Amino acid sequence: MKTQHKKKSALKKEEIILGIDPGTHRIGYAVLKMDFQKQFKLLDYGTKELKSKSDLKESLFFVQKSIKALLKKYKPNFACIEELFFYKNLKTVVPVLEARGVILLTLYEKNIPVIELTATQIKKGISGSGRANKLQVKRAIELILNLPKLKGLDDSWDAIAIAFVGAKFYAWSNVGFFETVINEKQGSRKIV
Repeated sequence: MKTQHKKKSALKKEEIILGIDPGTHRIGYAVLKMDFQKQFKLLDYGTKELKSKSDLKESLFFVQKSIKALLKKYKPNFACIEELFFYKNLKTVVPVLEARGVILLTLYEKNIPVIELTATQIKKGISGSGRANKLQVKRAIELILNLPKLKGLDDSWDAIAIAFVGAKFYAWSNVGFFETVINEKQGSRKIV
């Protein structure tokens, strides 16, 4: 799990968290609100989609535009994104990594702290098993957040899980609720 931060987050009564499941033609997103008692409320979730025949430049521009729109609308205190650790096909993973790079750059430009999580960390954090399948993740989200049946595509469910697990890590970090340590050498902030 990696964290990147630029600006210090003051202790607040609530925090807005943006969860992102990266992709080139479809981005899953979720917006959670977490209060001081670590209670969660799902504000919004879904996917931003572009027709799959679009070229890479158009896709990357779409990704940046979509993330900027979400940042403007919800003004998150921090964002959580899935880290890519494994892949089956190099041809498909390279564009997703490029899209992920655009997302990270956009968040950095807007001074949004980022928590990066692996798929295993997300699955284990939401369901208790690092090998949970999509339906188990979906059901765990519904139970934990007390939601009726989730609709939409699994990219959006993944984004909810990413936001929840990232927020849980952020809130229950070993230095306390929303506290951070400034790493002066690199000029960035890390949650420890």
